[in-house]
Amino acid sequence: MLTPEQLYQPDKFKVHLGEGKHVGFCTAWNEPETAIKRAPELEQKCTIIGTLYGRQGVNIILRNLALNPQIRRLYVWGFGALSQTKFGIMGTGVLKSLWAKGIADDRTVFETNFKCEPEIDPAIIRTIIANVELIDLSADPLEEAVKKINDDAVEPYMEPVRFPDAKPEALDRYPSEVVGWLVRGETIIDAWKRVVERIMTYGAVKGTQYGSQQKELISVSWVVRAEDPQAPALPEDWPQELRELTGATPDAIEQYRSVFLSPTTPEGISYTYGNRLMAYPHTTLPIDQIAEVIVKSFKSSPDTRRGVATTMAPGIDKDSNEPPCMTQLQFLQSDGALHALATFRSHDIFKAAIPNAFGLRWLQKRVSDELGFTLGQMQITSQSAHIYESDWGQAKKMTACSFTERDPELVFRAEDADPRGNLLIRLDGPTIIATLMGPNGAEIMSIEGKSARYLQKKLGQLELFTKPDHWMDIGMELQKAQIAKDKGIAYTQDRPLIL
Repeated sequence: MLTPEQLYQPDKFKVHLGEGKHVGFCTAWNEPETAIKRAPELEQKCTIIGTLYGRQGVNIILRNLALNPQIRRLYVWGFGALSQTKFGIMGTGVLKSLWAKGIADDRTVFETNFKCEPEIDPAIIRTIIANVELIDLSADPLEEAVKKINDDAVEPYMEPVRFPDAKPEALDRYPSEVVGWLVRGETIIDAWKRVVERIMTYGAVKGTQYGSQQKELISVSWVVRAEDPQAPALPEDWPQELRELTGATPDAIEQYRSVFLSPTTPEGISYTYGNRLMAYPHTTLPIDQIAEVIVKSFKSSPDTRRGVATTMAPGIDKDSNEPPCMTQLQFLQSDGALHALATFRSHDIFKAAIPNAFGLRWLQKRVSDELGFTLGQMQITSQSAHIYESDWGQAKKMTACSFTERDPELVFRAEDADPRGNLLIRLDGPTIIATLMGPNGAEIMSIEGKSARYLQKKLGQLELFTKPDHWMDIGMELQKAQIAKDKGIAYTQDRPLIL
């Protein structure tokens, strides 16, 4: 039996060690713990049992194979709905391409854009591929897959090789407020892109319980105002690879929606959000929290604050290595619109967040229709909003294309309006008057002052607006009003001064 010393960073990249001699067993998305409980013979037949999860897992598999050349067969098992989603098959897709097509000298796997870590020698990878048989058992249920595992004795094909530890890419981090972020967008993609940009700009680089590095922001709330789940606003100008990676494709969203909205647990998965929301484990019968708590509460009172569902089951999750990432879902109504508020304890923003958001939006639409409310806004609070290091390169490119290297639009659009209203600025002799107008055009309040500086400080004290570009525009207009007052010339808001 192997010892932890024969593995790559076992304290970070956790695997299960079995009694086998020559076999590695890798799940695509399913939890290894669940697989072992259902099929204890896995530990008898296999040397190492782990999960791929994403493309980064390919590096860990190669490192452990190089350390253990006695392993001559690598079985991959990805049976079940989640393992076959667009993001569920990313890691297995790279692994299969590596074995089928090989690797270039620059460590790029042929017919993919995935590049192995620079510390891993391509020549050793080719030796591994030539001597280790890759066997895909994803078409078989677990019990049938285990029967096909063969642990025949085979001699090691080389001496063990330990590659240098991976070094994360050095990234800049701007100073920030550390905890508590808010972004808004008309659509899910609009809000998501800004969350990615915030993480890449301000996120702290730290480790994970899975071994890889991450960039993380703490407590990010992203609000989506107007996404229509029946006609998803998906990016047509993104490269197909980026769409596949992030799950921003119609197929991925539809596939995830069907899992999210079903109380049934797919094969090889211990739970789904739909399962926990609509078949919450209970001592007697499962609880449909959507029907029995949320819908029931709103039918009792449209102003209820009790429309809350949880996915955490402490009796089950306290010892789990994969407790639910989304922990709570609440609905609140205002002005006839039903708003959805979801909390994620941990949120993989780059690979999971887009399908998560569309699944939630579909559920919000279903509940809104059933209760007779209009579809309101959706807020997702990602307590740990993170991007794994394997996705930093793509995230930087997307951020550059969407923000840092893109010229701003100078034409005002209706969706650019501040939801809190506008400020009308005028001069009345030596006095500058600023009047707050609501989005509907109604006058709300006025503030007067002898200087732009006073009004700037007073408006800041009241925090009357939300959009940064609106604040900057107000500052420019106040300064123009100050110059006009000092020079005794006419001032008209949003018009040049005639000097």
